[in-house]
Amino acid sequence: MKKMKKLVIATIGALALSSTLVACSWETESKSVDEEVVNEKQKQTSEDDPNAVSKEEEAKIKRMEKGILVYGEGTKGGLYLTTVNTAYSEMNFPEGGNNNSNLYTVVVSVKIDNVSDSGKIANLSELKFNLNDPKTDKNFDGRLLPDRNPMTSRLEPNNSLTLDVSFEVPTIEDKYMFSVESEADPITDKWEVTNLNKFDQ
Repeated sequence: MKKMKKLVIATIGALALSSTLVACSWETESKSVDEEVVNEKQKQTSEDDPNAVSKEEEAKIKRMEKGILVYGEGTKGGLYLTTVNTAYSEMNFPEGGNNNSNLYTVVVSVKIDNVSDSGKIANLSELKFNLNDPKTDKNFDGRLLPDRNPMTSRLEPNNSLTLDVSFEVPTIEDKYMFSVESEADPITDKWEVTNLNKFDQ
């Protein structure tokens, strides 16, 4: 009789334990399935929503709202479409012992398109180029060196010229801001100039 009681108690205990395990397992499985459904819905929502914006696109929009462009981006006015292609840095080697405090040159490659609807010929000699060091707020004036640039400053409609604008600077910084001044077609946007070789300065 005692053996029978023990057997009944053991059986009841085993049934209770297995029921608990099955319930836990079902709950865990249910949670896992629910999470998968939620993740799938979120994924579908972002794919289906044409207005969904990635973090990179959002950062780009904010940057462009501030009038800041990067390499490959351009700004269009009534006369000019101005695009900065790239930029690079060089070391200066002064001739004849000239003690120039500006040891480096930053060269910005900028493409200018004449987009005039009225057939106006653009005179590129009116353009002024500026490079700003945001750390010190120091400005450097750009020069168009004759050995690096086209001889003509006249730009016919629907034509373009690429100019290499040179700036002499004392050090190479992580970032500069490049801008173009024009009285004929004011340009308010600026370009970030980055990824320059620092020459172990």
